[in-house]
Amino acid sequence: MILADKILELRKSNGWSQEELAEKLNVSRQSVSKWESAAAIPDMNRILELSKVFGLTTDYLLKDEMESATYSETDESDNYVKVSLQTANEFIKDKAIHGKWTSRGVVLCILSPALLILLIGLADNNMGIGESLAIGLGIAAILIMVSIAVGIFIITSSKMEQYKYLDDNEFELEYGLQGILNERKERFKPKYVQNTAIGVILCILAALPLIMAGVMEAPEIIVIGFVVLLLVLIAIGVYLLINAGTVKNSYDLLLGEGEYTPEERESAKKVEKIASIYWPAATAIYLGWSFVTSDWHITWIVWPIAGALFGGVTAVIGESVKDRK
Repeated sequence: MILADKILELRKSNGWSQEELAEKLNVSRQSVSKWESAAAIPDMNRILELSKVFGLTTDYLLKDEMESATYSETDESDNYVKVSLQTANEFIKDKAIHGKWTSRGVVLCILSPALLILLIGLADNNMGIGESLAIGLGIAAILIMVSIAVGIFIITSSKMEQYKYLDDNEFELEYGLQGILNERKERFKPKYVQNTAIGVILCILAALPLIMAGVMEAPEIIVIGFVVLLLVLIAIGVYLLINAGTVKNSYDLLLGEGEYTPEERESAKKVEKIASIYWPAATAIYLGWSFVTSDWHITWIVWPIAGALFGGVTAVIGESVKDRK
């Protein structure tokens, strides 16, 4: 008996419709229909899910010569947490709060050198403040703002530890919950698109005033002011992007979509390992260059370059994972 016939027989023996089986597997009804008609074959991750749902060994599902059902000794799905509507609501709410605080921390990091840049500009133009005082106050501001940001990251992350089983994909949605979440995600989509678009536009256009000031050979103090404005615009754009992305990611995680598909999860683990080394190195380069040269109005270029390179690395990793599937 081939896999398609086994899925059909097992579904009917359990009294499930194609839609009911699809909800248990977090797939579409059309996917189940294709499997049963042999028009498509489920990937290995879905085979494992089918094994858990039916309580059978993967050998029985995969080996055509095995006609008698072989039941697994333990039901691995028993180790999964059943996610109710209340739990899903609490997770989405807490995730949104986590996103807001995280974005505030990121904004503090982006704006941390702004005061130093401005004070050094005032000192260089003899506008009532000495260079030593300007550097001292500016560095103090950086340390304070970054320290607050790190504290925010640690506290908010610790509060999300209770949902670790969701990140580890050790959960199942209660019957009917997938449809509710899909509907809510669609209602949120316009806001997500709007905030993402505004955030991206702000980040792209942030350098425009600075470029125009350079072209028009504006006074140095004006250029420095535009550098600070650049940081402010990028901070606002990133704030919008993180807030919108966090809420969308909470729906994607629960539904197993977007970056939370099995392939994307594998890619994310590799990216996370690289990021743990990459971003501290980028920060060290930025601070080292800045402190040695005191060219804070120039060294900010490290971040867009680092971001672009990291985006390329992420894309390459994602493609390599897909090619192996």
